Amino acid sequence: MSDQKEFDALAAEMFTLYRAAEYARALDLVEKSRASFPEQTARVTFWRACLLSLCGRADEALAVLADGLEAGLWWHEAQFRDPDLNSIRHLPRFKELVAQSQERWSLETAGMKSDRTLLEPAASGPYPLLIALHGYSGNKDSNLNYWEVACKKGWLVLSVQSRLPAYPGSYFWEMESGIEDILFHLGEIRRNYRIDGKRIIVAGMSQGGGMAVLAGLSPKIDAAGCISVAGAWAEVESFKAAAKSAPDRRCYFITGLKDHILERSREIQALLKAKGIPVQEEVHPDLGHEFPPDFEKSLDRALHFLFQ
Repeated sequence: MSDQKEFDALAAEMFTLYRAAEYARALDLVEKSRASFPEQTARVTFWRACLLSLCGRADEALAVLADGLEAGLWWHEAQFRDPDLNSIRHLPRFKELVAQSQERWSLETAGMKSDRTLLEPAASGPYPLLIALHGYSGNKDSNLNYWEVACKKGWLVLSVQSRLPAYPGSYFWEMESGIEDILFHLGEIRRNYRIDGKRIIVAGMSQGGGMAVLAGLSPKIDAAGCISVAGAWAEVESFKAAAKSAPDRRCYFITGLKDHILERSREIQALLKAKGIPVQEEVHPDLGHEFPPDFEKSLDRALHFLFQ
């Protein structure tokens, strides 16, 4: 199995080229490296299709998707709404491939359940609990190198994986099913560990950061608040109802001025503030859609705000 850090480095380099509209170079990088990451085949195959589409190579983009389906891959239909595929969206063959993929997705994911990874601190309980949520296309093991900082500080870390797969090995959140998944695992953990009920927080990155805010404000989850790293959510209106029932919760946002979703994050923050939710934003001038380099200090500041 290839190293996750190596793949993360490839993804970072590829997206740097992508954001600079260097699509041909990004494609070349992916083509040269993809054989080294067999467990990431579904993700990399979709990258290749998107980059080929952006390069105007429609036939090759369609062939990559078709070959992936032939090899047993599949993607949720939401993946195909990616604007990077706009150049092939009108083609009959593209529509056929989307239908094939969604049919296979339905078959492969029927009855699929949520999962979790647990990081246990060396200290004995009762434990403060950090519920960690992956971003879009992440899984229960995503970003654990960051959340383990909390574990070293004595926090029990429960990393929850959504029940909804975007493609093999990668998952996404929807609000209602996400709350249910978190509640299920929280109940399991409470049956097996002594938890400090006054020190429970929900944290996440990207789409998981948006889900962390919704969960952290939910009256169904007895949390003190949330930490949202580069947090995003498609439906900002979802936060209005959540904010009404959580006057005693607090939310800490970690953002980067170079993040493409910064405006959406600040729209969420403004809505929460308007509803009376205490919100604090930590801004990093040179940060994109990622964790800050010294996340331990950011976590310390977030915890101080949540429990002050």
